[in-house]
Amino acid sequence: MCGPNAQAGDVSETSSVGSVTGIHDDAGLTSQVVEAEEGYVERSARAFAESDLVFSRGFSNAPFLPVALLGSTHYGDANISEEGATPETAGQRYQVSSTSQYGGVPFLLNKRSMVVIGEYLSYSNFSVDNGEDFSVASATLAAGYLYQVSDAWQLLGAVAPFYNHSSIGEQGKDYWQVMGGALARYTRNERLWWLFGVVFDDSDFGTTWLPYVGASLILNDRWSLSAILPWPQLIYAPSKDWFVSAGASYSGNSWAVNRTTGAVGLNLSGFDFGLGGGMRLKGPLWLEGAAGVGGLRGLTITDGDVSGPSIDVSSSPFINISLTFRPSFAD
Repeated sequence: MCGPNAQAGDVSETSSVGSVTGIHDDAGLTSQVVEAEEGYVERSARAFAESDLVFSRGFSNAPFLPVALLGSTHYGDANISEEGATPETAGQRYQVSSTSQYGGVPFLLNKRSMVVIGEYLSYSNFSVDNGEDFSVASATLAAGYLYQVSDAWQLLGAVAPFYNHSSIGEQGKDYWQVMGGALARYTRNERLWWLFGVVFDDSDFGTTWLPYVGASLILNDRWSLSAILPWPQLIYAPSKDWFVSAGASYSGNSWAVNRTTGAVGLNLSGFDFGLGGGMRLKGPLWLEGAAGVGGLRGLTITDGDVSGPSIDVSSSPFINISLTFRPSFAD
């Protein structure tokens, strides 16, 4: 079609298209919806969600285990095993204040397996009644592996070589300590799973083996029981934003000290017993605290010698406060 009417029609049609697409020749601007590029965290979360790995099946308000932590703990009376003690040093009382930090990053290998690379730093200061105070600094790079055998079975393994430095003596002592273990996890149903295996601790004080047997039971959305030897806990979470707990947790209060060599070792089987709680600050970031008694010990086998559990609840009160990062796999 020719003539003025045709030109007007063309202009009108162009204006209509411009109003739809948001293109205005006079301004030279383009306004359109552009999807944001998916970041690493979002890509990783989506990849784990689409994998065959099973983390949680039953609905529970209780948060997932912390994958990162920054915390401080004070023990009023440490449980110390002294090697090479003299009559002057034997029976001395120790107080321990520890600050620790750890974190781990998971990497998905395929739909059925993953590795976790983690780090751990800690500083423990020992105050000795009628004796010389000292400190221990520790650092490690750890690696863990998980394989999903089937919907019900998982295999787990981890190793953590620790580099330690103690200030005992004129120049102190540098030494290595290796911890690790192998475990199997069996998911019975949506509410119950079992965990069993063995963990070890190899240091200047010998090689210690600790049997690891237990279970986790979700009673309902508020109550859950984590009965994992030697750290059983009853957790009450009325919502997904806070929880309280009663039971045992890994201890930083059971130690071995050799003043002759300067080596100081953490007892892998030590655990604390008390009350705790946590409150969600924002997203996966939590503020947590606990108080109770520490330095209890479970069954251990050190260089072939079997040591039974030690339950002396009068020995050491403790208090802890920490910031934790707890991702969610069940939402």
